[in-house]
Amino acid sequence: MKKTLIASGVAIALGNSMNAEAGTVGITGVWAGTYTFAMFSPGGGPVGVPTAPQFWSWDFDAGTISIANTTTFYASVWTVHDVTFSDRGDGTYGGTPGSANMLFDWSGSGNRPIEAVWDVTDNGDGTATVASVSSTIMASSAFFPGFHPTFTGNLSSVPVPAAVWCFGSGLLALIGVARRKS
Repeated sequence: MKKTLIASGVAIALGNSMNAEAGTVGITGVWAGTYTFAMFSPGGGPVGVPTAPQFWSWDFDAGTISIANTTTFYASVWTVHDVTFSDRGDGTYGGTPGSANMLFDWSGSGNRPIEAVWDVTDNGDGTATVASVSSTIMASSAFFPGFHPTFTGNLSSVPVPAAVWCFGSGLLALIGVARRKS
């Protein structure tokens, strides 16, 4: 009984840092890495030069992405904010047709909607590969409507903080004490 209780406690404590399975569905927790950004015209031609690798982090449980950018695009720094996504059930993450799942600011103009879908492949070793399946700056944008920004990169699983381990072992100790008294 004690071994089962300990094994259950360890499994619960590890749950947020371990992947449910290798593949493209079932990734959980927070992952961080770098990405490269490139822009393509509606006809598919490249616009500007791809950025050097930039930092991003994905929270698969909350469905949010934090994207940092320090490079300029046509002499202005761009930012992306309010990025949300959901698992589409097929290993891809992002918006659905007609929706906008991130907002793009560039050259003093803000809140331009972008719909993006990413293929996130869990490599099964604590790393994942991200590739844009599709992304479009929506027609309501004053800048680059119909253009296709792409974000490709990598992610690594962010380990569970030490505090979770301490909490888990403390919880197991309390359960053990409570069982002895009953």
